[in-house]
Amino acid sequence: MTVDYKDFADRVKGCFLGKTVIGTLGAPYEGVKMPMNLKFSPGMIDTMLPNDDLDLQVLWLEVVEKKGLNFTSKDLLDAFCENCDYSPGEYAVMRKNHEKGIYPPYSGKFCNDFYRSGNGCPIRSEIWACLSPGSPLQAVRLAGMDGIIDHEGISIDAELFFAAVESLAFCGKGGTGSFGDFYELFMHGTNFVPKNSVIQEAVVFVCELSRTHEDIKEVLCEILNRYGHLDCTNMLQNFCITLAALLKGEGDIIKTGMLALNCGFDTDCTCATAGAILGIIIGAAKLEETYGWKDVKYVLGVKANRRSDKVTDLAEDVVRLAVALERSGGSEARILDAPLTGVKKFEEPAPVLFDVEYENGDPSFGIGKDVSVKLTFTNTTDRTVYIDYALDMPANTEIKRRNELLSSYGRTILPGDKTEETFVLGVKDPDAVVYEKNIIKVRVSGDVSCDFFFGISGSRIWRLTGPIWSTTPPTDDEILSKGKGYWHVFPAASSDAENIDNVREFHLNFAKDTETDIFTEEELFEKLPGGVNYLRGSRGVIARPYRVSDIEVKEDSFRFRDFFGFTGPCVVYMSQILVAPEDMTVFAQLGCSGPFKFYVNGELIGERHGATTWDAENAHFQGISLKKGENRIVLRLTRLNNDAKYSLVFSKGLTCSTHYCCFGTRRI
Repeated sequence: MTVDYKDFADRVKGCFLGKTVIGTLGAPYEGVKMPMNLKFSPGMIDTMLPNDDLDLQVLWLEVVEKKGLNFTSKDLLDAFCENCDYSPGEYAVMRKNHEKGIYPPYSGKFCNDFYRSGNGCPIRSEIWACLSPGSPLQAVRLAGMDGIIDHEGISIDAELFFAAVESLAFCGKGGTGSFGDFYELFMHGTNFVPKNSVIQEAVVFVCELSRTHEDIKEVLCEILNRYGHLDCTNMLQNFCITLAALLKGEGDIIKTGMLALNCGFDTDCTCATAGAILGIIIGAAKLEETYGWKDVKYVLGVKANRRSDKVTDLAEDVVRLAVALERSGGSEARILDAPLTGVKKFEEPAPVLFDVEYENGDPSFGIGKDVSVKLTFTNTTDRTVYIDYALDMPANTEIKRRNELLSSYGRTILPGDKTEETFVLGVKDPDAVVYEKNIIKVRVSGDVSCDFFFGISGSRIWRLTGPIWSTTPPTDDEILSKGKGYWHVFPAASSDAENIDNVREFHLNFAKDTETDIFTEEELFEKLPGGVNYLRGSRGVIARPYRVSDIEVKEDSFRFRDFFGFTGPCVVYMSQILVAPEDMTVFAQLGCSGPFKFYVNGELIGERHGATTWDAENAHFQGISLKKGENRIVLRLTRLNNDAKYSLVFSKGLTCSTHYCCFGTRRI
């Protein structure tokens, strides 16, 4: 497919006008998880607001301006970490992984169980479509390189879908924005996502709902019934809202934006994406004529080197780059009648590229677990190159095994070919400190001289004391000996029903006490004689048999069922010696599904009561003092039902902040 240059340029500008203006429409209401009935007024878009939907695409633009289509996913991640100061949700996770040397695609998976299906990457699709007008395959390929830096699975599929739809829209697909035109465009877009993806199902589902329901609020009800999520920024519900707004908006960009806005949830993103798609279809000339959007400026929340803050100049730069990519022979896009401005010189790729692959996609090791890594060196030149390389290992890390058939690290690599070797890495001393961050330097010499880096995440070592449970009312030999059986321990009941309730509660081991501390800090951190099965009593609390054992947690979150099979309500203590590199004042983000108490060096930092739904940031704490060297961390955690999930990270700020990964832990 081909596009006409002038038409293409008009649509690119329309895309970023829609992204900027309609994104501003939704920005003040992000997080309202219910339908609204707001009415449009010009004041809602008279002051442009920054939006990560646009921020990161400007950073991606600068990467491609420098490297052309030879950029890597790591180049995008590097650009984010160097130029973006905020870190909400999945952005904080990918930044921490980057700091630990864990790069795409692992940066979007590891420690990202809550946010990996977030809305952060589908909202960045436009730049790839604008650089691939009429070339959906290229747009999808580039979008996939973007999505893996901070997501996995269906969120990436959603970015692929939007990139394909937007690329096709440059060829006039989508018509005037009527229901039928969008239906055809969306159905075409589903051809560019994996066949088994829920995105295909969701597109068909929303199209049918929008055809049979006049009121978008009825469509919203069905969307949330099938795909609703507790997080307002989760992708799938917002993806569906965006489609519904476009299908019901009758090609009117303001109406479409207000429909998306009044559905709530991630409103800045649903509005911005819908606005961008309609902007491509309508074009800038008509938007400027209809709404007077002639001198619109954008506001960035990242560091970028643009020549101005005008949407017009940004769009011109994107168009110029798209033409340069085509002229350089690196793009599948075909742009007719573009000005003859010469061929832009992009950076040449490095003569040798490096990649690392972790067995089973797991980039972690610990005292009881080694990690297998495959290193790959690729020759990008047209000549044979010889390389030799050495691995510089961090403290307490060693090479435990490598390919014994290879006597040295020297390699001869033919043009365009690659060489691979697998190493097994592990912890050297199980009694020493295991650090979360372990950067391995690969020193390359020979015909090429350069350094590469990759990382292994060290597991966090905890002592688990539990599970601890008690009956209600409590019993022991002395109490039971006062009567025949145990019926006498129950309080007087006002009815037979209440009496049965008391018996059932007793039978189900339901421990109502979620607050009484059972052990002192000294007891939790004392050296244990013998093995892990060590029983004792403390503080006069009547508790049943429990275990004391060392466990390793490789990611930030964990469930009780990861450590034992007991399924009843119970309490566990997680005790840890945390080694800090210096005296520090930090913040903490604690995810929980039930009650907890959180202690640092004997001080109660905070507590919560009652059950909730786990997310990565249920509770925030500030002003936590850590001393250089060893600190004692204690979590008293309570499971009230059949599942319990918790997580703990330390960060540089309360929210949208960088996570620390400079700590180590050791056995108690």
